[in-house]
Amino acid sequence: MQDDYGNLVDGATVTTLTQRLDQGDQRMTRIEGSISENTQLTQQLATSTAEIVEFFAAMKGALKVLNWIGKLARPLAAIATLAASVAGLWAVMRGHK
Repeated sequence: MQDDYGNLVDGATVTTLTQRLDQGDQRMTRIEGSISENTQLTQQLATSTAEIVEFFAAMKGALKVLNWIGKLARPLAAIATLAASVAGLWAVMRGHK
C-alpha cells in the first residue's frame, strides 16, 4: 500500500493509523455527548434564572414607583404642615373655646 506521496506503507502502520482514527472518533463522540449535556443543563439554568431576573426587574420598577411616591410625599407633608399651622393660628386668633 502507498500513501499520497508514493511511499510504501506496511500493514502494521495502516492498522495503527486505523486504530488511532477509531480512538479519535470515539473521543469526538464523547465530546459531542458532553457538549449536548452541557447545552441542556445551560438551557435548564437559563429557564430557572429567568424567573429571578424577572423578579429583580419587577423590584426595580417597584423601587422607581416608591421613589416617585417619596418625591410626592415631601411637598405634601410640607403642605399638610402649613395647613395645620394655619388652622392652629386661626383657632388661636378666634379664641378657640
